[in-house]
Amino acid sequence: MKRLIKRIGFCLLVLLLIAGISCAAINDAVIYDSIPTTKPIADITDAVDANYSNLKIWYGENKIMPAGYEKQILFALSYFPELARTKITFQIEKSTSGIISTRPFTSSLLRSSSKRSYIVVINDSTDGRTMPTWLRCGVNGQVGILGHELSHIIYFSKQTGLGLLGLGVAHISTSFMDHFENKTDSVDIERGLGYQLIAWNEYLHKSFKGMHWNDSLPPGPSAKRERYMSIEHIRQVMANSKVYQDL
Repeated sequence: MKRLIKRIGFCLLVLLLIAGISCAAINDAVIYDSIPTTKPIADITDAVDANYSNLKIWYGENKIMPAGYEKQILFALSYFPELARTKITFQIEKSTSGIISTRPFTSSLLRSSSKRSYIVVINDSTDGRTMPTWLRCGVNGQVGILGHELSHIIYFSKQTGLGLLGLGVAHISTSFMDHFENKTDSVDIERGLGYQLIAWNEYLHKSFKGMHWNDSLPPGPSAKRERYMSIEHIRQVMANSKVYQDL
């Protein structure tokens, strides 16, 4: 009799745990579904200011953002509603190299994806720096490349801790990274930030003073490699995407 009671109690406990998990999933789904999805906009300059108050409510939770750049960050996040509660730190660092990069915090690497936190490092100007900086780009371009970095977080959030460690090792492969970054650009475009990604590319071209950044590698079968999409490639993807057809 005692064994029967224990088994019944155990079964009830399991059912309660399952019900709790299901409710949490339903609540999250309701939250994400209730947040309006931002549609593609050719020039977001005015929209960034107009939507700031609402976006701060919807996307400001668990976000650490540098003063003066909250509007761009929140607007980029509005294309990624599943990141509304994700812990993300946006940090500006002085550096002579690199422009912007994203990774999980090492301390949260082996945690479940729902408990993981991420950092987006934005490299700023310092003595001896020759690379372009995110801070000097226009709002459209800033949001475009932020969308690329947030697309990384979407990918990271679907990986296990071991999967992320494997990804770190895979960075040594040039061909893998070419495919990985190119695919990330395509996610950014499909989310609705194609115009902004073009603006980012245009900024880089001007900053490098005529130096071609990937446009020497045309898209398609004839291209040997292309890590980040060229402007022409972005336009081709947009032309074939349903996301942009009704604009």
